[in-house]
Amino acid sequence: MPERQGEDIERNEVDGITLRKVSFKYPGAEKEALSNISLQVQPGETIAIVGENGAGKSTLVKLMIGLFSPSSGSVTLGKVETTKVSRKSLYKNVSAVFQNYQRYKMTLGEKVAISDSKGNSEVNKDNKEKLSSALNKADLNIDEEKFKDSYDTMLSREFDGIDLSGGQWQRIAIARGFYRSYHTIVLDEPTAAIDPIEETKIYNKFVDMSKGKTAIIVTHRLGSAKIADRIVVLDNGGISEIGTHEELMSKNGKYAEMYRAQGKWYD
Repeated sequence: MPERQGEDIERNEVDGITLRKVSFKYPGAEKEALSNISLQVQPGETIAIVGENGAGKSTLVKLMIGLFSPSSGSVTLGKVETTKVSRKSLYKNVSAVFQNYQRYKMTLGEKVAISDSKGNSEVNKDNKEKLSSALNKADLNIDEEKFKDSYDTMLSREFDGIDLSGGQWQRIAIARGFYRSYHTIVLDEPTAAIDPIEETKIYNKFVDMSKGKTAIIVTHRLGSAKIADRIVVLDNGGISEIGTHEELMSKNGKYAEMYRAQGKWYD
């Protein structure tokens, strides 16, 4: 694919996101992954995107922040279409944590600070408080027994460091997302190795710290979706329902069916 061109613009405000009749087809695919999606996210709103595996959740969120360009229709961040803006301008003040994160061979501190929007991953006295805050929000306990060198602990056995559990790696990826300065933040199912109750705790912190920001949660665990201002239900590449948890439960549709099926996780 050719590199997308676009103008550099200043994006210093919290933007809303508008999708108008958006469809998307992956190269070589016969069927559209998403079809005729229209959605408006208000500045500062928290949206949860839910649906079964293969419903198009990750594809939708990547369209919403400009990682993907629509096959047809338009996606607007604030007042500007994503296809008309440079990638540098699009991704400024956007932080995202996806389910497929990288395990960099770095120290703990570097692994979190690498997300710094100015490209500074060095750990020093000026950013240690910010590191501590990000790791605390991700619920990663930095105990002396495990992390003997604190933020300087090397996270790679290849370099005489330590390895972590799947859940700990995911918490570091989440901390990396919290560390970066942002007006819009996305959590795209980064908690698969974390149990549903712990996941809900992390998402509660996420919503609290995202007040005044535009936030998007992508999850197949509906207990976490309840904290959003609105829930978008995807089914077979389209939006089947939109509303609060209470509104969707009263409709007794797809969302209510999925929530009841998962009810045992939250009892």
